[in-house]
Amino acid sequence: MKTPIASKGFCGDEGTRRGDAAAKRAAAAIRERSANSQLISGSEILDLLNAEHLTPLDAGQDIHGFFTQLVDGHEDLHGLSGTGSLWYYSSDHMTEAYAKIMFHQQEGPLRLIAETVRQNASTYRKPVPLDIFTRPPFNLTHDQVLRSLATMTETESYGDIARTTTSASGIYLYCKTHLEADHAAMLAEWLDVGQFENP
Repeated sequence: MKTPIASKGFCGDEGTRRGDAAAKRAAAAIRERSANSQLISGSEILDLLNAEHLTPLDAGQDIHGFFTQLVDGHEDLHGLSGTGSLWYYSSDHMTEAYAKIMFHQQEGPLRLIAETVRQNASTYRKPVPLDIFTRPPFNLTHDQVLRSLATMTETESYGDIARTTTSASGIYLYCKTHLEADHAAMLAEWLDVGQFENP
């Protein structure tokens, strides 16, 4: 259970009021963006607060502490970290899985495909059909998918991503760290062919 947001770090009653108002507005901004199926970055939140004269910090205060308190103080607020800015979402409007898809979209199609494959292999123990990436919420073009796959085969950091082809010519991707090749092939065959022949 998350603890209520603390106002420490703000000087006196005025600092406390400023901190509480900034936290309330930041939380509302995260929820508004999530309700529209979008993430919001920490830098966007700070720009919004500054534009509304709700600067959350006193001179020299740590901005990381503000965001930590913000997330810890609200059950529905969560942060995602990676390259660049931190991103935030509300689980009242967006699932963690969907938020991660939105997050990896910020990093480009290569990361989006690879991290989705890794997550499905580690969490659900199953391969991912290649054509899923051309459908919502991924919305990549066929060319983007093919270019990403070509890059993966030549990039060491994506060496864990492999593919298997079913008897119906369906292409599935899996992560070798979490799935053995034979097991991935068997699962792909079931998902692509077997489940429809044996309802």
